[in-house]
Amino acid sequence: MGSFLKNLKKIFTEPAGGSESNFITFKVKCSRCGEEIEVKARSTSDISRIYEGEGPSGAAFFLRKEILGKKCNNLIYITVYLGSNFNVVSRDITGGNFID
Repeated sequence: MGSFLKNLKKIFTEPAGGSESNFITFKVKCSRCGEEIEVKARSTSDISRIYEGEGPSGAAFFLRKEILGKKCNNLIYITVYLGSNFNVVSRDITGGNFID
């Protein structure tokens, strides 16, 4: 049973070395309770490619995420369009504010 748990842990943990480059991080603040939440989006699975004409000019990728903090049950929704280098082209949020 021990080897099964070790294999399961490998599946659900981040790969060693250079794993931070796989994430795009955003900080948001809940508009209801003021909680500051750090959100990590995995560039290999959370972000979708978009095609010409589907998003704002210069956008190559798209992220939509629902965020729930620990202090209250207010859902925060973010929509982010990213360029080919994963730079933010445009972003929108409801239920909170981005912290720069």
